Amino acid sequence: MNATCKKYRNQAYVGFLFYGAITVIAMWAVLKYPLGVWRLPVALTPMLPALFIARSIVRMFSSGDELQIKIHMQSLAFAFVGTVLLTLTYGFLQMAGVPTANWVWVWPLMGTLLLVGKQVAKSKYQ
Repeated sequence: MNATCKKYRNQAYVGFLFYGAITVIAMWAVLKYPLGVWRLPVALTPMLPALFIARSIVRMFSSGDELQIKIHMQSLAFAFVGTVLLTLTYGFLQMAGVPTANWVWVWPLMGTLLLVGKQVAKSKYQ
C-alpha cells in the first residue's frame, strides 16, 4: 500500500472514530429529547463524518496501483453482494415474525464485509 493510500485509510479511521462518537451522542440526544425541534438535525449529524469517510474511501480506492485497485474492487463487490444477501435474508425473516432491525446497522455490516473481502482478495495475490 502506497503512502497516499495509507493517508486516506488513516483519514477514514479518524472519520470512523468521530462517526461512532457522534452517533452515540446523537442517539442519546434524540432519545432524551424526543419532542425537541432539533430532533431531525441532531439525528442526521452522524452523516457529516459518514460523508468524510466516504470521500476518504473513494480517494483511497482510486489512489493505488492497478493491483491495489483490483483488490479494492473485489472487496467492494464482496461487501456489496454480502450486504444484499444478508439484508434480503433478514427482510424475509421479518415477514416470518423476526423483530425489525434498524437501518443504521447496514453500514457496519457492509464495512465488516469490506474488511473480510479485502483479506480474501489480498490472500489471492500473496
